[in-house]
Amino acid sequence: MNKAILSLICCLLLSNQALANELLVISGKNSKNSKKWYEEVYQKSIQSGGGPIIVKVVTIEADNFPKWISQAMDEQRMGEIFGTPTFIIWDEINKKELGRLEGYTEKRRFYSQLSEAILQISQGRHPGRREGSGGHQEEGSGGNQRQKEGSGGMSKDIMDHIYKTPEEAKSASEMLGLGGEIHSHETPQGIIYMPGPTM
Repeated sequence: MNKAILSLICCLLLSNQALANELLVISGKNSKNSKKWYEEVYQKSIQSGGGPIIVKVVTIEADNFPKWISQAMDEQRMGEIFGTPTFIIWDEINKKELGRLEGYTEKRRFYSQLSEAILQISQGRHPGRREGSGGHQEEGSGGNQRQKEGSGGMSKDIMDHIYKTPEEAKSASEMLGLGGEIHSHETPQGIIYMPGPTM
């Protein structure tokens, strides 16, 4: 891990609310991307002495969340978890989600996205944060796409584009002007594909 990047992340994370924030990692027991993050980031961070960032890894199987996470989602202090891994920047003092990253592809991108998310939080924004739980439709072949006025019948909201196949996601990515780039998430219902880079 690049020490300059780690230092930046540490400074940004720790300067906000004086050690109140943690990185909660919702990891799927059978998730290949969770395992990849664990091996490429977490284990190497621990081996190199870690750092002052408080990281809590919560491993789940299917949608069996610990009671405190289910309660936080029910009380809308944490948004719904659609896939793993999900990285939640958690305000431990006020017990609420400040922002999140969803999915994992590679170490460099993860650190870049985490740094950007922490910077946004320090500016009062909430990167990637979902509204509270509820309203979750069955994931599948774009079945929850909403039509938007002025968008040629295709929603510009990336969360309206969830597909069962990479081909469907690639087609949507091209129509949305994302260059055909896609990413995937492991969910209790199976792998889903979405247009664009990992959020």
